[in-house]
Amino acid sequence: MFTRLTPPFSRRFSFRHQASRTPLVLAFLALFAALSMPASAAETTEPTCQGTDLLAAIRKSDPKAYAQIIAEGKKIPNAKGLFWKIEKRGQKPSWLFGTMHVSDPRVLKISPATRRAFLGAKVLVLESDQLLDLGKARLLAFTKPDMMMMPAGKRIEDFLTEDQKQLVNSTLTAKGAPLSAVNYLRPWLVANIAGASCKSSPEAAARKGVAVLDQQLALEAVKRKLPIKGLETVEEQYGAINSMSLEAQIKGLLEAITSAKQLRDIDETTVELYKAGDLRPLSPLLRRFSRDDKAMPADAYAEFESVVIIKRNHTMAERAAAYLAEGNAFIAVGALHLQGEEGLVELFRNQGFKVTRVN
Repeated sequence: MFTRLTPPFSRRFSFRHQASRTPLVLAFLALFAALSMPASAAETTEPTCQGTDLLAAIRKSDPKAYAQIIAEGKKIPNAKGLFWKIEKRGQKPSWLFGTMHVSDPRVLKISPATRRAFLGAKVLVLESDQLLDLGKARLLAFTKPDMMMMPAGKRIEDFLTEDQKQLVNSTLTAKGAPLSAVNYLRPWLVANIAGASCKSSPEAAARKGVAVLDQQLALEAVKRKLPIKGLETVEEQYGAINSMSLEAQIKGLLEAITSAKQLRDIDETTVELYKAGDLRPLSPLLRRFSRDDKAMPADAYAEFESVVIIKRNHTMAERAAAYLAEGNAFIAVGALHLQGEEGLVELFRNQGFKVTRVN
């Protein structure tokens, strides 16, 4: 899941933080990107577009607001730093690296300290060890009809007004997949078709011959004959999204269509923050730019945060424990899985480890 920094959603990460209520849709779409599906069989080229760094813009236009964003971001635990050392007496140290699931050159260049730890590790632990064969993993996941199909008797159009139905249909038709053809698919799958993001998904990057950061680590591990382990399966990741209410997924679909420019700006802002190794301003910045959005009630975001983010964080922490006990593990997951009171840094500390930021 930013999870980002997961989006991405995600997407390239997964946006989450107990004290900050980033709108559900932006988190949701970031996660779609992090677990991205092919845009469409009819779409053979990537959209070319460039977003605006929102934080840089507001720093120039409204210094007071910028200072407030920075101050709010400093309250988020463990949101600064991408690389952490995990230690416990009697065990060899392990490492935690926050990734961004893109192939942007600004993201792919990792620090010398991070590379040294990776090269010296005895196991690479990713969100999923199926990353190098996503097509096969998706195929296995989608052999279960309830993974990709709406519940019996439900259609996407049942949740849309007439105007919304026309908007969704016209957007999808332009992409070669009219609503009638996808009416029984899960809304989050259709949102991935409808929302053309400028981020490079694993599949899109593969078409270009460029691997996203997580894949590059996996490819290098294969060359070095370094074991690769996963904390989740692709089926579990899709299942987490499916556990969201259909109403929330429909809102994500609609926003994928109507907020393309905003999402491009978020993409660019997130990459710049990731490059700086400091994600603290991200959530307060997004809150500011969407404070007038009444479409996403707090309980809807709480649902997303609880099911798709926090629950997955706890699962990852529990499954990582065995690798940490053996020592010298290099754990690489979406960077926003690290931060917050129930992020991996704090969860590992709760397991008795000393976790310190390296850079």
